[in-house]
Amino acid sequence: MGDDSDFMERASLRCERRACERRQRHVYVFRDRRTGFDRRTGVSGEGAGVMQSALLGLRDHPPALLVLLGAINVFNFADFSLTLNVLAAGGEEANPIMRSLLAVDPVWAGLFKVAAVMLASWIVWRLRRYRLVLQAALFVAGILCVVLVYHALGLAVFG
Repeated sequence: MGDDSDFMERASLRCERRACERRQRHVYVFRDRRTGFDRRTGVSGEGAGVMQSALLGLRDHPPALLVLLGAINVFNFADFSLTLNVLAAGGEEANPIMRSLLAVDPVWAGLFKVAAVMLASWIVWRLRRYRLVLQAALFVAGILCVVLVYHALGLAVFG
């Protein structure tokens, strides 16, 4: 009997379906878990398989990504050093932001350049599971390699 009265008491606390508003406001939060490495996206093109495997390697092997980010920071510092050599020889800085910072003080320009790339490296490290971030890191590494080749050719030609 005690169980029946307890059941009746709980039933009386609930409202009748047609007599009261039972609906509650539900807020739907969309949690997007896609990272750009979806299986449903097909690999097309000649170099797409190489790029896919490189990106998967960077995503799945954090030490490889650390090496890439370290290389980007070293290339950035080498670019700044070579730029200072070019400026001392009478050349000009092509980047307008760095040109204005170098006009103020080369030390501040160097600190800004190194800090900006280190911050970007930290952001890449934190967001390394996303394909687009890893693609951007590879793109920046490629651009810095081209800039260093440009500096090397400039040194070879102009001494």
